[in-house]
Amino acid sequence: MRVELLVVPDCVNEDGALRLLRSSLDEVGLGKVSVNVVVIDSQSAAERHRFVGSPTILIDGVDPFAVTDAVPALACRMYPGGQGVPDGRELRHALKRAAAANHG
Repeated sequence: MRVELLVVPDCVNEDGALRLLRSSLDEVGLGKVSVNVVVIDSQSAAERHRFVGSPTILIDGVDPFAVTDAVPALACRMYPGGQGVPDGRELRHALKRAAAANHG
């Protein structure tokens, strides 16, 4: 499984997103999976990575929180409820689905 955390430089939510990601991986039995932090520092990089805001979590290249009408941009990302990080329960579900798909 490939897990990436995409952020803009000096993202205020990077540490919180990384902590949430690590704890979620641990909770679903994937604590040995590494997290690659990717800094998106240009509009061309945002477009190349289909990056819609910081922080973005990709699981095997897929954004489990994707919004269909979002456009690539160097910006902060807000998740439902006005949070700067995704819901932990939803993240754990996404990780479990990806793990099952990798083993199925």
